[in-house]
Amino acid sequence: MSLRLIANWKLNGSKEFNQKWFRDFFKSYKVDDLSFLGIAPPSIYINHLIQLTSDHNIAIGSQNIDIFSSGARTGEISSSMVSDMSAEFTLIGHSERREFFNESDDEIASKINEANKSSLIPVLCIGESDQENLNNQTHSVLQAQINKGLKGCETINSLIIAYEPIWAIGSGKTPKSNEINSIHQMIKDVVQSSFPKVSLKAVLYGGSVNSENAASFFSEDAVDGALIGGASLNGEEFALIANIYKDLKS
Repeated sequence: MSLRLIANWKLNGSKEFNQKWFRDFFKSYKVDDLSFLGIAPPSIYINHLIQLTSDHNIAIGSQNIDIFSSGARTGEISSSMVSDMSAEFTLIGHSERREFFNESDDEIASKINEANKSSLIPVLCIGESDQENLNNQTHSVLQAQINKGLKGCETINSLIIAYEPIWAIGSGKTPKSNEINSIHQMIKDVVQSSFPKVSLKAVLYGGSVNSENAASFFSEDAVDGALIGGASLNGEEFALIANIYKDLKS
């Protein structure tokens, strides 16, 4: 199974936090299958989480990679370094990277190519702003982000796209589940028609997902899973969301 639920811990974590998270998670997770779960901690803790999950089939990934494989890039981490730690995926183009670090579409495209070269699964994050949503520009904005992000990609063996409406992240506001389903189907159609050699494994929804609203999203056919931020910082809460996913998608 491809990754379906990814926890994005953002700028959170410590060795003590990591250990407690897994204790809380396994107290509440009801089934044996862990193959659809991924966690993206701060890069400094990738190795620690890989050690903690050595007996479990949970994928660990990076929240970001650099546009280059090596060089005079103080403070950066390359796709090959992430892969060398036995991580399996990387987030690319998260809205916070686009906003706070001014990541351009060209940089995002370079990162996808770097991830692909290092056999990491790229998780391309796309989404529209509140104003773009109000102006009914959602489809055109997302299509442009896909086309620019995947330009120059001859072949990608495994791609995940996370749709995260910027106005919904951390706000408690979410689009209606049927609207999300329609947008996810559009995303799949765009990739299939424009990038036939790109293997799109899943389209995830990201935007204030929690155990109270997860069922409404996972009930939709075109919603393959979720990229979860704030709610993923609590191991028990993430386990509850995973239980809901398994109940509805198995």
